[in-house]
Amino acid sequence: MLFRRGRFFFWLVSELTVKYRRAITLGCILGIGLALILTRIHPLAFFLSSVRVERIGLVGEFTPTTLPAEIQRRISVGLTRLSDDGSVIPGVATRWEATDSGKTYIFHLNPDMAWHDGKKLEARDINYNIRDVVFTPIDGATLRVQLPAAYGPFETVVSKPLFRRGLIGVGEYRVAAIRLKGDTVEYLKLMPVALPNPGYEFRFYRTEAAAILAYKLGDVDILEGVSTKDPLARWGNPLVTERVSYHRIIGVFFNMRDSLLAEKPLRQALAYSIPKLTEERAVSPISKTSWAYTDSVRAYEEDIPRAKKLFESVKIATNSSITITTFPSYIDLAQSIAGRWSSLGITTAVRVERSIPSDYQVILTAIDIPPDPDQYAFWHSTQASAKTNITAYANVKIDKLLEDARQESNPVKRKNLYVDFQKRLMEDVPAVFLYYPKTYTISRHPAK
Repeated sequence: MLFRRGRFFFWLVSELTVKYRRAITLGCILGIGLALILTRIHPLAFFLSSVRVERIGLVGEFTPTTLPAEIQRRISVGLTRLSDDGSVIPGVATRWEATDSGKTYIFHLNPDMAWHDGKKLEARDINYNIRDVVFTPIDGATLRVQLPAAYGPFETVVSKPLFRRGLIGVGEYRVAAIRLKGDTVEYLKLMPVALPNPGYEFRFYRTEAAAILAYKLGDVDILEGVSTKDPLARWGNPLVTERVSYHRIIGVFFNMRDSLLAEKPLRQALAYSIPKLTEERAVSPISKTSWAYTDSVRAYEEDIPRAKKLFESVKIATNSSITITTFPSYIDLAQSIAGRWSSLGITTAVRVERSIPSDYQVILTAIDIPPDPDQYAFWHSTQASAKTNITAYANVKIDKLLEDARQESNPVKRKNLYVDFQKRLMEDVPAVFLYYPKTYTISRHPAK
């Protein structure tokens, strides 16, 4: 009985297969094709429904080529990368050698690296378009770079992420959508190349006030890098994360061309009379997180008796005065410092500007610290005319240290040069570095 039933089903399946063989064949072909297509577009569609997307608001105006460094590093990688202390580690290049006294580099690329569109990354794809620097592919995975002269920060320079047209990179995230207003990026969506990373939607706002309004309206769920938490501290009980920005320093900068401030004892007296602050102190122009940092410098902690003694040693006219130029964000601090300097014996006023004027005496402002400890642009005497040396500081010994450090490729020797630079600069005190500012990330609590 079982044998007869089995034979019947075998006969039935055979007949149906013969009768509908064209439909079955077509169905198999379509099924295999659909499976291949889904596999092909896997990063784009296959698991999109399972990717959590965070909506983030940022303050600032950016073009596609000037996006914030943190966003660029999500999309792509440079020949090298930087660790948290600014030291150089492998990126697209797994290793490299410097020859010819630091004028020639040979980079060996990761052979498994590919662009987001699937094209294999090759040495011929890489050219940072640096003036007088020649990039020559030796083969698909080997790149020669020739410099006109040794340049210590070069390995940091090539940590800048690599892109092809259309913001195609080689990083953990790809650009899924971008919207511009003129040349400025209004909206950017990044999606992960692989799970379980979340996706990101970035919206950019010209001012913090506009970003805060967008948060209140529900356009974004996270605000990153805002300077204050106060406007939103009680708005829906947000999650507030505090972060110290070690890549930026708030400081007091003296105009060294001013006849009054050319006196070193006066600058030291003013430095020692600045009130102690609650923020994390900065004592050097190099970030405390940098591999080249030292705290073995004259720190100018508040010391009123010492300030008075130094001030009394300086012969200045009784009608002398100082004006502190600053920006709206730092008015309260500027007035506090002005009060101390006035009580020291020199009349001090505060002037608020929107940009750095050419005729300032003292300016209270923020400066961004580059990832490499190279400080040539800020303190070398030749850079006063370029306006990056805002104090117009000129010191032969400092010039020589900065020049030597730029030409030195050995990290240990470079660090020794920068340690000496920091000590000498702070002894001469063309500026007083006050603190590393805080920024805040405001996040909406996830719905339960």
